[in-house]
Amino acid sequence: MWRRAGPIRLHLAAIAGRRIRPPPQPPTPQATFSSSASSSSSFHHNLGAFRDSIGARSRSLSNQTGGSGDGECWSCGAKGVFLSCGSCRSVQPVDPAVDYFRIFGLDRGYNIKDNNLEGKYKDWQKKLHPDLVHSKSEKERAFAAEQSALVIDAYRTLSKPLPRALYLLQLEGIHVDEEKTINDQELLMEMMEIRESVSDSSDSQTLEKIQSQMKRKVETWSNSFQEAFDKGDFDRAVEATQRMRYYERAMEETVKKL
Repeated sequence: MWRRAGPIRLHLAAIAGRRIRPPPQPPTPQATFSSSASSSSSFHHNLGAFRDSIGARSRSLSNQTGGSGDGECWSCGAKGVFLSCGSCRSVQPVDPAVDYFRIFGLDRGYNIKDNNLEGKYKDWQKKLHPDLVHSKSEKERAFAAEQSALVIDAYRTLSKPLPRALYLLQLEGIHVDEEKTINDQELLMEMMEIRESVSDSSDSQTLEKIQSQMKRKVETWSNSFQEAFDKGDFDRAVEATQRMRYYERAMEETVKKL
């Protein structure tokens, strides 16, 4: 169901200067929304595609606090700089020890108690976006491209329950096979019935009802993930993420028809 990832480091230089665009949607598990879901533009697998291209953090990272934030500015020598220097405003090189929670000043955990995540994201982009540092040196523009890409992925990951859950598992060294079909005939039959209901529905009221039901299912398994993760029961945690994915794809089907 899952395996522990080896001790590999982030290599963010590969994303320096490239234009950020959502990666393609992954294949859909069998016996669910095979053809239509595979063309969905959902972000849920963007996390995996993006992170596959830059590598995963090592298991040892899970025991850190997310980076010390006490580095020295490469430009003016100021102490305690993080992402960008508060003294000279120079963008800093990426620190591979900094996790996504640290970027937004959050405690590492599934339940994010911060309603201003989007505001913090916009604040960082004002300082880091490549278009805003076009007059800087080539070196600093490269730093800005890397940092901006990192902040974008961090925001997209932490702002949604499923990618946030997968990221927490990854920090624990656990790789989830996101293309694996759940061997649960009851669930697969439920998914087929939902797909048929969505396909046969022509009024928005019925579709909204189905969407609401799927949302409650996602919330139920989201709570199951948090409980299992907090207890260190990673088998149950992985199972919860797989079921969340199935129900979120069901919601996507309803959105297409609304």
